[in-house]
Amino acid sequence: MTDAHDKIQIVQAEPAAVIHPIVQAAIKSGATAAELRDFLELQREFEAAESLRAFTSALTALKAELPAVLCRDTLVDYKNRAGVRTTYTHTSLSGALEAVTPHLVRHGFALTWTTASDDRTVSVTAELTHVGGHMKTQTLSAPPDTSGNKNSAQAVLSTVTMLERYTALALLGIATADMLEAGETAEDAVDSKKNLYAEAAAIRAGLDVEAIEQELGRSRREWTHADLEVVRQQIRASKGEQGAR
Repeated sequence: MTDAHDKIQIVQAEPAAVIHPIVQAAIKSGATAAELRDFLELQREFEAAESLRAFTSALTALKAELPAVLCRDTLVDYKNRAGVRTTYTHTSLSGALEAVTPHLVRHGFALTWTTASDDRTVSVTAELTHVGGHMKTQTLSAPPDTSGNKNSAQAVLSTVTMLERYTALALLGIATADMLEAGETAEDAVDSKKNLYAEAAAIRAGLDVEAIEQELGRSRREWTHADLEVVRQQIRASKGEQGAR
């Protein structure tokens, strides 16, 4: 026997059609087929505007919940065929989706991807679709990732995964504490997790975090590796002063 609590009932609600008042009036007045086509075009424009309005409203509410920066959670470490070692950390696709998916669902969004590739290029398009019908897309392309002795299929899949991550984050306006950007040095990199630890350590040491922000010219969320070294020096100096008392 199946317990009543084990039964799952799926209810699918059909969205109610919203008809523009002008179209309603035209139908009631017995408009011609040509006139109705014009009015139906007006109806489509009306629906598109309403869909965009709902999308924008939901996206604004979503952004209030999403993290501004995702921390790195994956280590990449390999040697190429020439024996040169490459190592870095980055935010994984699974880590990014785990962070954002509950918020997307709560606000009526679905995130999907379509991919295309040839011998030279892999392209991924992320689609952020709202339950109201409006969709926004972001496309990025890159060559297959042949690093780390990958075969041809692995090279394509590696690039697909990377592009899925970055197209999604571009649509959602989220940055990652990740690999250095072009022209950026290690001293310029931002690691939000380390910034949180540094902030907590500064507070424990009795330092004025707001004063440090003013001195560095950046908020605690934007501290670079070079800034963190300044903060560490101030923490060490503060602990030295406390020990001398």
